Amino acid sequence: MTSLRRKIIFGYLVVGLFVVTLSLVTVYELLRLERGLAIEESLSSLVDAVMEARRFEKNYILYQDAGDLAQNSGYVIQAGDILEKNADILAIIDAPEMGRKLAADLKNYRQKFQDYVNSPTPDSENALRLSGRDMTEAAYDLAAWRRNDLHRAMRMHRLVLIGVVTGGLALILISGTLVSLGVTRPLRQMQRRMEDVAAGESLKRIDLPSQDAEIRSLTEAFNRVLGELELRGQQMLVSEKLASLGVMLSGVAHELNNPLSNISTSCQILLEEGPAVDPDFLAEHLTQMDEQTQRAQRIVASLLDFSRHQKFMMESVALLPLAQETLAFVRGQMPAGVSIDIDIPEDLHLPADRQRLQQVLINLLKNAAEASGTSGHVHLSAKSEGGMAVIAVADDGAGIAADALPHIFDPFFTTKEVGKGSGLGLFIVHDIVKKHGGKLGVSSAPGKGTEFLIRLPLDDNTNDPE
Repeated sequence: MTSLRRKIIFGYLVVGLFVVTLSLVTVYELLRLERGLAIEESLSSLVDAVMEARRFEKNYILYQDAGDLAQNSGYVIQAGDILEKNADILAIIDAPEMGRKLAADLKNYRQKFQDYVNSPTPDSENALRLSGRDMTEAAYDLAAWRRNDLHRAMRMHRLVLIGVVTGGLALILISGTLVSLGVTRPLRQMQRRMEDVAAGESLKRIDLPSQDAEIRSLTEAFNRVLGELELRGQQMLVSEKLASLGVMLSGVAHELNNPLSNISTSCQILLEEGPAVDPDFLAEHLTQMDEQTQRAQRIVASLLDFSRHQKFMMESVALLPLAQETLAFVRGQMPAGVSIDIDIPEDLHLPADRQRLQQVLINLLKNAAEASGTSGHVHLSAKSEGGMAVIAVADDGAGIAADALPHIFDPFFTTKEVGKGSGLGLFIVHDIVKKHGGKLGVSSAPGKGTEFLIRLPLDDNTNDPE
């Protein structure tokens, strides 16, 4: 397994190596240019010496002044010294033939000048001029070649620098791409998974394709956190289920009180009548007692079904009876002044998990009643529309603030006071609706109430989500 630390160190080494290489190449090329400029200066001095020698040659021919002769001889000697001093450089720059030719022309020029001094005839003067011209051309040719060579060196210097910089940038780009693939991409995947977790989408574990020890350790730590969140989430779901169960228990106590009171009253009447009770009167009261007993059994059975933990199981659910039963359970938890009406067609059936759909209705009705205050109104309605069952729970309460509305389905988000809400009720409602393949929406305005809209498919095409 590799290490992210090693990759970072390697990246720094690559950049450092590039900088050092670029510096060395730059220094080397600058030294070459400096040496070339030095040679250029020497050759320029050589040309100047040759030109000065020619100038004093003309003066001597015109005025026959011994001073001009001495000056000419001095400049010729100076040119020879410069040429001899730079002989090794001329050899390095592949110009030894030009140097030898110029040296031969200088020697020939000195000889022709001496011949002219000894015998100043037109022929010797013409020979001197021709020799001087050859010497001048050779000096100019050598200087011109060196200038061209210097230009070539500068062009090569630019190409070398461009090549080194391009190669270095390519190396840095490749290193950055490798780091991005090995580090940035896994971290971005983890970031997206964290955003999904924060939005309550999924607690699925992640497996990042990285061999770096740090990334693997971070992945394992993140998966452990997901495991803990899943465990705590299950515990909170159980807690919310128990809270809903408490609401139902209160309703059950209220609902059971009526049949038990009827049974008790009928028993007391029959006891007061004694053995001489009319058979028809006895049969009527026994029938009422049996009906009330069955009613109590149904209430208890509903409570047991709700409290029992079972797998997600889709079945055909008649929505109106379920809503009426749910309302009976939660009515005892609502303020006495809150009115609730139901507008659901009797023939509306939909595929759903009965227990979980009832939990949705309990949470929404309870929230709507609490939002309505002490004298509000809650309206529960449903209809079939475009192959979907559309269930609406509306209240005329204070509404939800605009800044809180986008977050009401987030886990642990609540607008209630501390200790009066877990922030999981609507999150669970959203999760149950999603598992049914449906959608949950909300519209609200401060002071105008709130409406939750549930859209559930009427065709059972939902896979088991658990």
